[in-house]
Amino acid sequence: MLVVQARAVLASAAQFEAMAASTAAGVEPELALAIDPLVPSAPLIESLGALREAFPHLAVSFSTEGLGGAERRLRNGDAALALCTLIPTVPDDITALALLSVDLRPVVASGHPLAMLGRRATRADLKPYVQLVLSDPVSPDGPSYGVTGSHQWRFVDLARRLDFLLAGFGWCRMPEHLIADHLASGRLRPLELTAELQRTPDTLTIYAAHMQNRSLGKAGRWLLNDLTRRLCL
Repeated sequence: MLVVQARAVLASAAQFEAMAASTAAGVEPELALAIDPLVPSAPLIESLGALREAFPHLAVSFSTEGLGGAERRLRNGDAALALCTLIPTVPDDITALALLSVDLRPVVASGHPLAMLGRRATRADLKPYVQLVLSDPVSPDGPSYGVTGSHQWRFVDLARRLDFLLAGFGWCRMPEHLIADHLASGRLRPLELTAELQRTPDTLTIYAAHMQNRSLGKAGRWLLNDLTRRLCL
């Protein structure tokens, strides 16, 4: 028992020494990342795996909130780097690099009346039905993008909105990477819209962003460079 305890103490001491050496070399003790719920995880995995190899003793924390959450964490100083959308434009006090794009697709459950139209949906077709809207939890009455009708249910949680979409409660635009399997299985159907309803962009740009007045630490700069090299548009 004493041998096991001694080994644990030595391992803890060695880890502490490694972290101290890393900090002395200019590596931040923790890298806080804020990730928009619309950002797909798959394209980020390789960079985050490489980060772990390059900085094995770095503590990394992740936060994923509703729309606007990543930018708020940047501004509050709770995150050093955000992977997020910046709608409608990149703010002047934020440095942002465009990494990748996410395709949004109007969809509806296969049993919903809109799935039976057999033609492009007009504004009048959509009006009687609920639009499932992803909303900013802090400013739910703030600017709305892609909202077509007046009958809306608002969600903070993207996964919860998908549950209600699949259950046939309404229609919405969803990131294609989240609904590909449901489209393939037939649970969801593409909703074709008329030209007047296609003014909302069908593609969102995902940025790596940080505040201009706060410098990234060594690991943050390394991750930003690696993401840029792998993913930059």
